[in-house]
Amino acid sequence: MSYFPLTKHQQDWQERARDIAGRELADRAAETDRLGQFPTESLEALKKEGLWGLRVDKVHGGLGEDMVTTCVIVEELSKKCPSTAMCYKMHLEGVEILSRIPTKYQVKKFVEPLARGEVFSAAAGGESAGAGDDWTPVNTLAAIAKVPGGYQLDGLRKAYVTSAGHVSHIELRCRVGEDTPQGSASKLFIEEDKIDWEIIEPWDGLGMRGNSSSPVKYSGFVPDENLLGAEHTIFQDTDAFLRPMLGLTYAAAYLGIASGAFEIALEEMPRQYRSGHRRLDNVIYQRRMAEMSTQIEAARALMLATALYFDQERGTTDLPYLQAKVNCSEAAVRVTSDLMTCFTGTAFARRSPIERYFRDARAGLVMGMANDVAYQSMIPHLFPEA
Repeated sequence: MSYFPLTKHQQDWQERARDIAGRELADRAAETDRLGQFPTESLEALKKEGLWGLRVDKVHGGLGEDMVTTCVIVEELSKKCPSTAMCYKMHLEGVEILSRIPTKYQVKKFVEPLARGEVFSAAAGGESAGAGDDWTPVNTLAAIAKVPGGYQLDGLRKAYVTSAGHVSHIELRCRVGEDTPQGSASKLFIEEDKIDWEIIEPWDGLGMRGNSSSPVKYSGFVPDENLLGAEHTIFQDTDAFLRPMLGLTYAAAYLGIASGAFEIALEEMPRQYRSGHRRLDNVIYQRRMAEMSTQIEAARALMLATALYFDQERGTTDLPYLQAKVNCSEAAVRVTSDLMTCFTGTAFARRSPIERYFRDARAGLVMGMANDVAYQSMIPHLFPEA
């Protein structure tokens, strides 16, 4: 159920995404998690459906869909395989700037191929602390050198690069020049087969096990034509659309974990066992199911209302996007925790997929701007004069 008034077009996309997820993602999800295996086949299925170019303008051959539709699709995919949905969401993040403000060269070189499903990307944003501590992200950006005709990467290290080793292109955040201030960032869109890269350690996560979110080291030459936007001002030039997009697609991925686990419970709770017992007969579980449904619908309403707020370009503050992200990720944790309790030993023995959703949900508290950081980022919006 959704109390948010989706258009007929958005409802059609919801149904289409639900069908794709059930047909292509659901049966592979358990194996993806068990083996920690990158969901190549599932992502290829999204490519065949044209979804890699979801946010590319129709004039360039893409689907040109809005943020409400984007959130609806990501939630439906995450219901069946959160790992696939997160890799797909990170692809959308990695190409958002390219899709929005490409040069004429980039339209032909990258955007039109993206619309055709020939570009699969991710965003290499967060720096690692460096050799010996590559899993620890830091809030600083390393510098790259400006050289004739382009830029030189010299062992630039990034932490938690989703889909590491599986993308064709990477959107890489950096500073150009050692003397450039930390706030003056630039971004490059790079063909991975044109530079040297090394996965420093393999990904072996508690949850989101198919993501291949590893630290990576990058070296090589990148031509001037691969610069996204202007040097030194990419944050100022793109934060108005990129930060909301990040928050909302993370929100959708984690909401999908909550709603996907809950839909399993809706089927299992009334199931009658040979003893005649049903989990639904327990009044405590009845209360929990009602409470979970309320949390999910409230989180979805906030997320979609915020996505519409973005589509209508009504906002100048990050506050609603931060709130949507933390609310949806915390709903995923609450719902899956309660369901683990409702399904007792069956879930803890991994005889139910609820346990997989429970582990996947935990990533939402610490990744994609950790919730503690997001809450702190809300304070200047709540107390602008303080």
